[in-house]
Amino acid sequence: MRLIDHVKKVRAKRVKNGSSFIEVAIASIALGVIVFFGLDAYIWMQAFMINDLACRDACRAAAQAQGSTNTPLAYKTAAQNAAIRELAQHSVPRAYIGNPTFVGSGFVWNDFGASNGGPMPALPQTPFVRVQSSMNVNLPVPILIPGAMEAKALVFQRSYAMPIVSLPPP
Repeated sequence: MRLIDHVKKVRAKRVKNGSSFIEVAIASIALGVIVFFGLDAYIWMQAFMINDLACRDACRAAAQAQGSTNTPLAYKTAAQNAAIRELAQHSVPRAYIGNPTFVGSGFVWNDFGASNGGPMPALPQTPFVRVQSSMNVNLPVPILIPGAMEAKALVFQRSYAMPIVSLPPP
């Protein structure tokens, strides 16, 4: 009984002083900030997942590509075109997330000379292809850091390497 009386007195005092209004205001602002950071984190994770999936599929397509002629250059060109085609298939209009793009400087097709009549490389090495993709992300609620108060697009890059499935005959 004494506890209930005490709670009633404290509640009456809080209502009279307006302290509950201050608590609600501060909690609402804090909750708003948390929701905005959560929205940004959701966009980050979606962008990372889409870019990761697109790059892995592009690398797989490049590893399985076969050239039109039996030359290393034709196989390398076919692998690069297959990667670009696969990344184009992952292009979908999205509000904040850009489309994955092919990074030409990150493309490596290395057969260690096996397709030019040379021997296959030693066991730790294997002919491989590496594909790199990039994606621009605009945050719905930009995080502005003092000193760098300009909201810029984030750039996500991902690269995958897989063994080449078919080499041109020597």
